[in-house]
Amino acid sequence: MHRYFFDLEAGPWDARDDVGVVLADAGAAHAEAIQGLHSCAGATLPLGAGPDLAMTVRDETGQTVLRISLSAARAAVAARGGGRPMQG
Repeated sequence: MHRYFFDLEAGPWDARDDVGVVLADAGAAHAEAIQGLHSCAGATLPLGAGPDLAMTVRDETGQTVLRISLSAARAAVAARGGGRPMQG
């Protein structure tokens, strides 16, 4: 078992994990990072955080194990047309 730390970045805003989570291996840390980033994507972030989210996972030594990111692009949705994004 190893302790992993999950640091979140949203534009100029960031939050460093000082507690961490004990997990079996890097694969479990990857799954935890994806779940955490998914949860953050639906949360209200600080003003000016921007549309891009990233999570860096560190191990007990401080080494980066992995980094995942999510970028959201705004799309206008047509009132008619089956919810397809509008071109333009």
